[in-house]
Amino acid sequence: MSFGHEIYVSKASMGLSVKILTSIVFLLVAMLVLASIHFYFEGRFSSEVLAGILGIAVCIIVVPYMYAPKMYVLTHRGLVIRRILNDIFIPYSEMKNVDIISYEKQSTATDIKLWGSSGFYGFFGQFKMIKLGYVNLYLTDIKKCLLIEKVNGEKYIISPEKPDMFLRIIKGYMKLRGRERTTQTYGPTYSLIKLYMELG
Repeated sequence: MSFGHEIYVSKASMGLSVKILTSIVFLLVAMLVLASIHFYFEGRFSSEVLAGILGIAVCIIVVPYMYAPKMYVLTHRGLVIRRILNDIFIPYSEMKNVDIISYEKQSTATDIKLWGSSGFYGFFGQFKMIKLGYVNLYLTDIKKCLLIEKVNGEKYIISPEKPDMFLRIIKGYMKLRGRERTTQTYGPTYSLIKLYMELG
C-alpha cells in the first residue's frame, strides 16, 4: 500500500533504557535456552519439552521484533510508522495536535499496559496512562518523544531522532491540509513547494 511520496525519514533508534531492557531479556532467554539444553543432555528433559522451550524462546525474541517500530516516515500525505508487520499510517488531515513531550514526566508507575512491550525493543502497543489516558506507544527512546493527538481522540507517542524537525514538518503539512480541504486532489511536488514556503 502506498502512503505517499516520502519527505523525511528517521530511524527508530534505541535509547539507553531500551537497550538495557532489551539486553536483559536476551540474557534471560539465553540462560533459559542453555539451562534447557543442559537438562536435556542430563536426561531431565525430553526432546518434546526441549523443543517446546526452544519454540517459546524463539517467539519471545522474534514476535516483538516484528511489531516494534523500525522507522518513522513523513510523506506528503501523513506519518508512517514502519514495522516488519503492519505499518501504521496517520494522515495529516486526521491530526489535531502534535507536541514534543517528556515521557518521564507523563509516565507513572501505575500506568497499565493493555498489550505490547514495556521496553523490549521499545515501548509499543496500547497503554492506559494516568496523565494521558489511552495511548498507542511506538517509541524506542524515551528522551525524544512526540505526542500526536488525532481528531477522533486517539493518541500516539513516537520517538524520531530529531523530534523538533518532525514537529516542524508535521505542523507545516497540517496547515497545508487545513487550507486544502476544499481541494479533492493534491500532488507531492505542489505540497513540497508549499511546505518549504511555510517553513521558510
